[in-house]
Amino acid sequence: METQEKPLSVDEEYDLWKSNVPLMYDFVSETRLTWPSLTVQWLPTPVQEPEMGFIKQELIIGTHTSGEEENYLKFAEINLPEEILNNEDPQEEAEEDDEASVPAPRSNIKIITKYKHEEEITRARYMPQNPDTVATINGQGTVFIYSRSEGLQSTLKFHKDNGYALSFSPLVKGQLLSGSDDHTVALWDVNGSSDSTRPIRTWSDLHSDIVNDSKWHNFNKDLFGTVSEDFLLKINDLRVENTTTGTTKCSQPFNALAFSHHSSNLLAAAGTDSHVYLYDLRNMKEPLHHMSGHEDAVTNLEFSPHVDGVVVSSGSDNRLIMWDLKQIGAEQTPDDAEDGVPELIMVHAGHKSAVNDFDLNAQIPWLVASTEEENILQVWKCSHSLPVVGGPPKVSMDMIS
Repeated sequence: METQEKPLSVDEEYDLWKSNVPLMYDFVSETRLTWPSLTVQWLPTPVQEPEMGFIKQELIIGTHTSGEEENYLKFAEINLPEEILNNEDPQEEAEEDDEASVPAPRSNIKIITKYKHEEEITRARYMPQNPDTVATINGQGTVFIYSRSEGLQSTLKFHKDNGYALSFSPLVKGQLLSGSDDHTVALWDVNGSSDSTRPIRTWSDLHSDIVNDSKWHNFNKDLFGTVSEDFLLKINDLRVENTTTGTTKCSQPFNALAFSHHSSNLLAAAGTDSHVYLYDLRNMKEPLHHMSGHEDAVTNLEFSPHVDGVVVSSGSDNRLIMWDLKQIGAEQTPDDAEDGVPELIMVHAGHKSAVNDFDLNAQIPWLVASTEEENILQVWKCSHSLPVVGGPPKVSMDMIS
């Protein structure tokens, strides 16, 4: 009689992941925060000449203290080895000297600026046209505008409940979307005019339940998408009176959506059924494809700004998954099929609790920051040995002669 293998505990899974770090990553940093951060985003820090073998990048994080202490909007700095720019392995030389060594994830993060914040920060995002301007939203749905150099600038009140949806337009300076558990969506102009504390447009009928995410299209300044607990994904056009131009329904609530940085018609959405769905804006009735790999709700989605067809998702299953859409339908060996669908690049299994948020660095391809419920912030870059990361493996003529 066959006995079922006992599932690994969270700590056992983490130890297994840590033992595989040298094989799967070029870099990993792990920092235990005082309080959990529900949000993380890379700032567009110019990549300068290395100092002492390191380059600096900067991050936005927040705090969620559950009312036990003051909350803060924080700006952090991390030192990265210069080799990370060249798809080279910073650990390679050390491993050649001692192949049995397993470098533990280390912390290179320090807080450089922080500002007091009213209640917890559920999301924080910088303005692409002026990264000194940062918007936040809290558990009451109040939106705050901060200057990185001067602190709080304005408080924007419209929503009546918690909010997670927050998105600056990549094409129109100062145009900000927010969405809330009160089912509403608001459009703000935060360029500093006298009316900037009032929304320039609001929607109370786009959704009949919690609005979980809102994102701007990356090519059309008038289009944005919203997803909700009402099972609906909607594409909205500011030029149209009733705004909604496309709708699709899932069997369970949607949590997140993302538009491609390379294709004007491609978007992804995901939610509590654990699948990642791909859609074509020209026909939203049915998904183009769905990808299976998560074991619990998908919480966030993002397309790579560097590599066409690469999508990253995070979930309540403590995982982040990288997908390569170009591999959909590719042939697999039986052994490969056991590891997952062909479009699955890798699974980041370094978190011990649900992933709250993540972000792909816009300056350094494949560099990711991710934050989880249990106060941990990780910065990591998957191995250059993956063909999609470092290119096809180099073949020595001696091997085939």
